[in-house]
Amino acid sequence: MTLSTVEHWLTFHVRSCLKSKFHITTLRKVAFVIALISCVASGLVTIISLFTEPWRQHKHFTSLQINLISSAVNLGGYLTPPLLGILSDSHGPVILSWMAVLGFVPSYAYSSYAFDHPGAHFAFTLVAFAAIGVATSALFFSGLLTCAKLYPRYKFLSISCPTTFYGLSSLLASEVLKHPWFSRTYDHLDLGRVFRSFAWFYAVVGTLTWVSTSIVAMLKEPVEQEEHEPLLPTDSRVPPAQDYVERMRRFVRDPSAYLMMLAFFLTIGALEMFLANMGSLAALVAPNNRDIQARVLSYYALCSTLTRLCVGLLADFFTKYNLSRMWILYGMLLIGLISQILVPNIGRSKALVTLSSALSGTAYGGLFTIFPTLTLSVWGDAVFGTAYGCFMVAPAIGSTVYGIVYARIYDTQCSVENPSSTCIRPAFYVTSISFFVALLTSITIYVGFWKRRAVEI
Repeated sequence: MTLSTVEHWLTFHVRSCLKSKFHITTLRKVAFVIALISCVASGLVTIISLFTEPWRQHKHFTSLQINLISSAVNLGGYLTPPLLGILSDSHGPVILSWMAVLGFVPSYAYSSYAFDHPGAHFAFTLVAFAAIGVATSALFFSGLLTCAKLYPRYKFLSISCPTTFYGLSSLLASEVLKHPWFSRTYDHLDLGRVFRSFAWFYAVVGTLTWVSTSIVAMLKEPVEQEEHEPLLPTDSRVPPAQDYVERMRRFVRDPSAYLMMLAFFLTIGALEMFLANMGSLAALVAPNNRDIQARVLSYYALCSTLTRLCVGLLADFFTKYNLSRMWILYGMLLIGLISQILVPNIGRSKALVTLSSALSGTAYGGLFTIFPTLTLSVWGDAVFGTAYGCFMVAPAIGSTVYGIVYARIYDTQCSVENPSSTCIRPAFYVTSISFFVALLTSITIYVGFWKRRAVEI
């Protein structure tokens, strides 16, 4: 397969430099490591719940404004993957790495300025975080698709590893931001300093991903394909354009694809709302405990990360012994359902809010691993980027809907003096019902469609 003109020129200088100095086998390993680093870097926005108190205290944002920022991130991050998938399938992951740098660096630089200057307009903050959402998806997709192109048959390496490292991001970032340097003289995080640090960090990461995605471009060159084909676990050829169009036509006409989108909407959308509002929920449970927000996020992130790793291993184990990986999906949906049912019964219990956070993190990490695994298995790696990108539109809408529901209930019922977590119960009654419907939907997908077609999942 030949490189597109865009991919050729974006990677030309790096390929020319690396080709004469390193063996392709070494470069393949380097590309995989850098791709995992980019997955870690892409997840910094998942700690947005740590920003709620600084925004509330320093900028005097309402819950609705904070949820609008979160919705902007999710809309930018989830609505663009169909386009990102098409761009990557056509021009390689290098174009996504460049989009990520162009989205992250100026947006975080402006967000830093806006926090330090009271005159900054809120609408510009929304635009900046929408761009951060786009950049998040671009960088994660760049890392995920790099791994998928390197090791398409090994789900642990192609799916579980990148999603696990993405989950590591919030765990590591929440610990790093505990350092006093990021708070300075405030009782909360100095987001001006935090966002400025993020801007410099992404400039460095962008340079690294330029190298890794250029190595992926090298694998498309005919000489490398012929010489190193035996080293690949699978055929790395991309089907002709005609075959690609036919595969996409089958995907678009597949009713099970739309039911999968509904499951995405009902589950990931609800969990994104929980993630964005975890800080305010924890503050309702223990308003005088400064550490509880970071603690519940740490449990959420830890469980999410470990689950991503375990689900990847389980998926390969199930494949080896011809067991259906749908059981993994059912298990994650049940855990998510329990986590949402717990919230209305938390009261003032720190243990219960921590448990709910841990279970939500488990469901979040598990679903973000098993959903792409099933997508890759059912529709194939040739259209994986486009297909999975299309699915990500659903949680963009879902997170916005659930976020607005939470914000409306919080601003109207939790604005009284000394509120408790009971004021937010209605929001989690809705998410509990959503998970139950998603469980029924996933059973319908398997029994009604995939089992009848004898799809190997």
